[in-house]
Amino acid sequence: MAEQTPFPSADKEQKEKLLNNSDVKVTELKSPKSVADDHKSSTKIEGALQDLLYGALLPCVPVIVVSTLLLAIILTHRVNLDPGWQLLKVSTAGNVSDFDFLNRTLELKATGGNAAYFIRYNPAVLVAIASWSSKIIPFITSSSMAIVAFFAGRRILDATRDNKTGQLPTPHQMSILIKLLNGNGASSLWDTVVYKWQNHEHLVQPIPLAFSALSFVVIITLLIGAADTWFATTITPMIQVQLTRHLIPNNIYGRGLDSTVCAGDSWVQAPCPSDFQAMCNYPCSIETWNMTTAEGFTSKRGIKKAQESAQTLLRNSDSNVIQNISSQGYQQSNRAKQYYFLGDAHSGRDLDFLANTVAITTQCEVVTQTCQLNSTSSGFSCFGYQSSFTNSGEVGIDPTSSMIPDNSTMTMVGIQFFNDSGLQNPIGFGDQSTELFGAQNPIHFLTWSKGFPPVDTSKTTFDEMRQNKFLQLDLSGDNVFVLNCSTSIYDMMYAWVNGTILQPNQGNDFRPLLTPDMYGAIISAPFAINSALGHLSLENAAALAAYENSPQDLSDQFADGFSRAAVALAAGIMSPVTNLLEQSRNNTELLTRVPKVPLYFLIGVKALYALASLFFAGLAYLLTGLHEAQEVKARLTVDGLAAGLFEPGANQEQAVKKIEQLYNEHQPKENQEDGQEKGNTKVGMKKAETGGWIWVTSGKVQQAFTTLGVGAVLEAVVENAAESGELGVGLQKVENLVK
Repeated sequence: MAEQTPFPSADKEQKEKLLNNSDVKVTELKSPKSVADDHKSSTKIEGALQDLLYGALLPCVPVIVVSTLLLAIILTHRVNLDPGWQLLKVSTAGNVSDFDFLNRTLELKATGGNAAYFIRYNPAVLVAIASWSSKIIPFITSSSMAIVAFFAGRRILDATRDNKTGQLPTPHQMSILIKLLNGNGASSLWDTVVYKWQNHEHLVQPIPLAFSALSFVVIITLLIGAADTWFATTITPMIQVQLTRHLIPNNIYGRGLDSTVCAGDSWVQAPCPSDFQAMCNYPCSIETWNMTTAEGFTSKRGIKKAQESAQTLLRNSDSNVIQNISSQGYQQSNRAKQYYFLGDAHSGRDLDFLANTVAITTQCEVVTQTCQLNSTSSGFSCFGYQSSFTNSGEVGIDPTSSMIPDNSTMTMVGIQFFNDSGLQNPIGFGDQSTELFGAQNPIHFLTWSKGFPPVDTSKTTFDEMRQNKFLQLDLSGDNVFVLNCSTSIYDMMYAWVNGTILQPNQGNDFRPLLTPDMYGAIISAPFAINSALGHLSLENAAALAAYENSPQDLSDQFADGFSRAAVALAAGIMSPVTNLLEQSRNNTELLTRVPKVPLYFLIGVKALYALASLFFAGLAYLLTGLHEAQEVKARLTVDGLAAGLFEPGANQEQAVKKIEQLYNEHQPKENQEDGQEKGNTKVGMKKAETGGWIWVTSGKVQQAFTTLGVGAVLEAVVENAAESGELGVGLQKVENLVK
């Protein structure tokens, strides 16, 4: 309460004489003329429904206007792009099976996700429109809190009527409540938290309600600002390619066995390598011819259409190119399977397509450490199979006739195919064999290398390989290793999109199917006959793999080299196949990309604020008794608090239409003295004797007490009573005032 300036000292006898004087009659002091005298017809503060509607509708108006305008612009200027064939879509990180949550979140933050509108509209204007509501909403916080003030008013009113003092706030809590209801933002929330933490006082309702409501408003305002920023950063102008789907594909970028070369069962009979009188079966990938030399009649074998195979192997073909796809989903090891296949050299960025092809994949394992090396020769024994590192493994030939001397410094590679995965039944072994090739898929083989790497492997780089006997030395001191491998051949579809292979982990339907067993004989034959290209390919694969310093890396490197070579050596018997799907990329246009996730998140957050305002306004209308709660609500303000503190109590007791009418200064102007309105209260600050500062009020009566003393006060009282025609009513109030 404001301090009432104390009376100056006065003589006790003078006070008693004045009070006992029966000739003087003083009427009861009246407060300055009440506002109610001029508003007797008023029974309530106006504006309850108006405040409620403002609180409900003000958040809705900018949300509805901005969201409607934003969506109208986007949908009106939207470009309906042909999405293209589903199997030719490049799935970005959001659609890939990726369990790295952090990376996916960062991708979403940066791009806004994959789903987006493309529009012909200026992105800067779009961002400006979207930001309007986020700039307006912070200024209408108080209107939202006005709804909460109805609940606060009802709560205080009910607790006061029921005399439940424990449910009423303390003066400090009342000041906190008023600040919360004024919507002062984070500072009011912080003051509330500090009060609770420092005083450990129970915060009575409606303070927790007001705190929660203002917290919601602050959080939702920050969310709207964040969503607005996210939306603005993800809207980007970009050159968008226009796709045109081809209902009937007319390009031939796929690959398959040439039906004119490999028809029927694909076997062709020709003389056996060591017995020209006997006939052996050869697959369609091999061609044979007879010739007469100085030594007599002989039969030769080679790769069919070897020129195309050689050009493809050496990356010099005009029509074929070797491609590969990685797929983790088809094996248990950490390394993804590598599928090698023939692609078309004319593939470019202007045409996307889905095509069939024949793919080859190989897995190998170093087995040198399990083999027995001969201490007197370059021979070795693995899984019961015996050979020499100087043997090429050519089918239908006596192994001893194809060997080079053990002390030769030549590098050497060899290969032996088997009918079984246990490597117990070699195919085409020895000069008496007439079954040279195995029709099976997958195909199993041992392969060995002598002389790779041609370096000193006693150095630390090869410690793991030497110490664990993955890499050993033969009788001549050459490095040798042996691999156990299997190769599978598949019919496979692959997608070519925007100038690159669409990998299986990018969402396309990657389901390779094993080819018939005959493909095993077709693919293995160029290596089995020890053709020049086959031998060269094995040497290249062994040379690259030998420098790896771990058994797994050596195995993987050789496996990839073998698969690549197998594809290349079959290139001559492959023919183009018509694409399954096609779409062209022949038009580009600069468009604005509007990602859907940030757009609808922004609209959703704004809508949440608007709907919450409507919901609580409806509750306030139904539960609080608007007009009665408005009386308390209007006083839970700075105006109400100042009027209650500094103006006479009689003003507070009267009904008014507006809270401003509680102030004396808004009474009818009359009896002006020296330019001041008669009876107006003035407010100031005074330093107390104890060092603090207190509110003080000053009016005509208080001025008399302060400057003239008690006698002058009584004289002023009598004069005022005479002027009002109420002299002689009594001295009781004066006596109380003096005391």
